[in-house]
Amino acid sequence: MRYTHFSKTERLEASVLLKRGLSHREIGSALGKHHSSVSREIKLNSVNREYDLHKAQHKAYVKREYSKYQGMKIRESHKLENFVGEKLSLGWTPDEICGRLKLENGKDGR
Repeated sequence: MRYTHFSKTERLEASVLLKRGLSHREIGSALGKHHSSVSREIKLNSVNREYDLHKAQHKAYVKREYSKYQGMKIRESHKLENFVGEKLSLGWTPDEICGRLKLENGKDGR
């Protein structure tokens, strides 16, 4: 099976099946997902050890939204974006670029 994120519909189904007392394996079979994926979803997106569709959906949304922030920092400064792009095209590694930024600016380049 190939991993895909849980959709809102799948979270709804998992929530209903969980309330009916089905095991993670049974829920996984019903959703066409591996039981460990079901277990991980329930563990990571439960609130106070209770899996609620709306809270789980919101937690998953927030995680995905903020996971992208670190990679987006560079877009805030065109000067920095151009510098990094130029150095990458010259074959510099991210660590070399970061080191150069620290040396030139006296601060963390990340």
